[in-house]
Formats: sequence, structure tokens, C-alpha cells
Amino acid sequence: MIGMETLKGLKKLGDQSAEMAIQSLADMTGMQVLMKVSAVDLAEIEQIPAVIGITDDAMVGLYVRFTGELPGSVLTLLSIPSARRLADIMLAGMEDGSDGDSVLSEMQQSAVEEIGNIITSSFIDVWANAFNLGLNQSPPAFAYDYVSSIIDASLAKASEKGDFAVVFNSAIHVVDQDIDCNILVLPDPDKMQMVFDNFEG
Repeated sequence: MIGMETLKGLKKLGDQSAEMAIQSLADMTGMQVLMKVSAVDLAEIEQIPAVIGITDDAMVGLYVRFTGELPGSVLTLLSIPSARRLADIMLAGMEDGSDGDSVLSEMQQSAVEEIGNIITSSFIDVWANAFNLGLNQSPPAFAYDYVSSIIDASLAKASEKGDFAVVFNSAIHVVDQDIDCNILVLPDPDKMQMVFDNFEG
């Protein structure tokens, strides 16, 4: 059973991560950026689609692996409209839509990867500071697939069924654009207790 102190502590980490991401995105775009973590859940991996309320939709996923004393993974999930809005913000109208049948053009995908990297870096940096650990991260890997397939193909690389991920339900607002995203943080299974002990100890 996960204690209230753990959930409160995780929410605080989410809020701090959002603040860091806001500053980085504002510096990059020159625009006013708002980001809010509205809810935090601890979910078994196979239950994540139900927890985020998306079971069969195709989405964009950005997977980042982090290594160090508390290794794990971060997966950012975006709807196609949200991914396109992010790309439009980053590209500032330099590109008109995707290439042919592609969900995103090469430039749009690159822009989404860059912003996804900023968001995940913020979460990883805050976790590293909270636990006073050194963490390094890989470049983001891009995927477009059904959400269950993205989760299986990314988080399953570093976990087994039955393990937990921390789910941050987030919303980003830039000028007149609203972007919903879910950020999943998954410490490696043998390190999850370290997270609990930090808040409940």
C-alpha cells in the first residue's frame, strides 16, 4: 500500500519539474508558458492505459532512459493534435503540416523530440536533486503507435509486468494552445523501494 506521504512527495516532484520545464520552454520559444501537473498516480504498467483514460488510441510517445544510482525510464505520451501543436509552437509557422501520409513531418518530429527532451530532462533533474544522485539520460526515442504498444515496447525494456510507474497527468498552455500530456516515470524495479523510503522514512 502506497502511503499518502509518498503520493504528496511525488506530486511535489511533479510540480517542481513543471516549473523547470516552464522556464526552459519559455527561454526556447520566447513565449509565456504554463504547465500544471493536475494529478499523480502510481499504476501497474499493464493498467496505465486505463489510468490515463486512453485504451485504444494511437499516440506519439517519447522514451528516454536514465542511468546512474537510481536508473529508470521516462515516457511522455501525447495525442496527435497535441504533438502537432507542440511542433507548431517550436517551428513558429515555418512548416505547413506533415509529409504525405506521415503523422508528423521530419521537422515536426524533430521539434516534438526537442520539446519532449526538455520536459523529460526537467523531471530527471528534479529526481536527481531530490535523491541527491547523479543521473544521465539518453536521447529521446520517438514512436507512433497504439498506447499499449508504445508502453510494451518502451517501458517493458526496463521492467516486468506487475511493476509500477509514476503517472503525472500534465497540461501545457502556450499562448492560445493547450497541450495535454502524460509523463510516466519508471524507476527500475529493484530501485522502487528507494523512492518509497525517501518519502515514508
